[in-house]
Amino acid sequence: MSANSEPPKGTGAYKRLRATHTKSRQGCYTCKSRRVKCDEVRPICGACTLRSEPCGFPPEIVRQHRRERHDDPAAAAAAVPGLTGHRTPGVPNDGSPYALDFNLPPSAPPAAEVNPLSMNMVDLRLLSHFMVRTSKHMSLNPARQKVWETVIPKLAADHEFLMHLLLALAGLDHAPLDTQPRAEPPTGGDGAIGSDYLAPMHLDFHLQAVIGHHQCGLQGFRDQLSTLSDSNCHQVFAGSLLLVAFAFSSLRVRNWSDSHLPTIYLIRGLTTVVRQCWPSLRMGPFWEILQYPGATDDWKMYPDTMFISITPPTGCSSRIAKFCHGAYQALARLKVLLESTPSPMNEDSPRSRIDPPPLYFALREGLDLLESIYMRILYIVQFSRGETDTATALAIQADMENAAVMGWPQALSGEFLASLRDGGPDVRPNASLVILAHFYLTLSLFEATWFLNGAFDEEIMKIAALFRASGHGAFIALMEWPVSVLSGESPP
Repeated sequence: MSANSEPPKGTGAYKRLRATHTKSRQGCYTCKSRRVKCDEVRPICGACTLRSEPCGFPPEIVRQHRRERHDDPAAAAAAVPGLTGHRTPGVPNDGSPYALDFNLPPSAPPAAEVNPLSMNMVDLRLLSHFMVRTSKHMSLNPARQKVWETVIPKLAADHEFLMHLLLALAGLDHAPLDTQPRAEPPTGGDGAIGSDYLAPMHLDFHLQAVIGHHQCGLQGFRDQLSTLSDSNCHQVFAGSLLLVAFAFSSLRVRNWSDSHLPTIYLIRGLTTVVRQCWPSLRMGPFWEILQYPGATDDWKMYPDTMFISITPPTGCSSRIAKFCHGAYQALARLKVLLESTPSPMNEDSPRSRIDPPPLYFALREGLDLLESIYMRILYIVQFSRGETDTATALAIQADMENAAVMGWPQALSGEFLASLRDGGPDVRPNASLVILAHFYLTLSLFEATWFLNGAFDEEIMKIAALFRASGHGAFIALMEWPVSVLSGESPP
């Protein structure tokens, strides 16, 4: 056989030549979920630009350590995911929490890699801050505050993922992310730099460390959640509390498309944990967290005329005072909105062919729940105990906490949440969104709770801006009162 002749097929000596190519794994999360090729143009790839979809890329650290993580499971657990979740914003695919989307500047460095096996000086500072300050301001109820001071830190010392979540929450409390860094560092009487001062570069680095701890803890939390039982329900419940508090306090730095709905789903997920493991939780160290003696309908025993316009006691915050002056009338205007929505008894009307009858039931359930929450607040203020100015303001907010005013997300029906999207993947101007803004207003009244203070003001303003852009006169008018409560001005 000559040197140039091919070997006969079937002898095993024949080799098929293939064109070489490289396969990139650095495409954006959205293209990966769609299983399409990504051109990897940053910060927004061509496909996401064309579809007007959110676009997020994995950080460079993933490419550098891909082989190490593949060979070492421990390294895989320690790796920090990308800064953005790759799921459809606000729609959990499997009911599990996922990475939140943050408004980071384009020049911000990738999230710092967190080593779960050791703690550096930044981590120790955050742990100290949690013990000294954060844990003491998580509740206005002394019994619940004690749980944050003792039970949760003890569990975090025994469970790595809880420590990461604890440090992430302390990081948000340590660096107020809605405050611009000052030009000159403030000093105390001894000339020491104030602890609340953060230089711009320090602020970026601090936020990256917070996100790193949050995502590292989130990975461990999901592992625990997948095997939820009476044996691990306490650490899962503690993780749920830390995640919900983090979601509330991080609203100011997260994207609009990924802000309010994930927080609601997190609270509903926390309720699922409670229901599934109620006997064990009831007999365990978190019992004080689960008691809400003021969550009653005692307000129904009194005539409505008592709540039309309430004058709060001296010392009450101006925001709560303005709320009490107009809450009853705001409910009445929302009920008019419900009456204008087609009901099953009016299916022959032209509007009923546009808005299906299920929307009526969703709005009615949402309004019934909103009325219950509003009336609990008015009832508390109407019968508030007279104390000193500061004590009165704190006592009213503490009574609101005991009345489970913050618990409305877990009571919202699935139909109401579905109606927020109006049949599409995005939040659009609709009647349900108006009601949701009024729910948000109740959370904005907790001015003494750091992770709620100011968190929902921007959400309400965003909804109002969304309606103004749509030009819908009725919805714009209904948003005037919530906006006026936030601004302290009278509605036009």
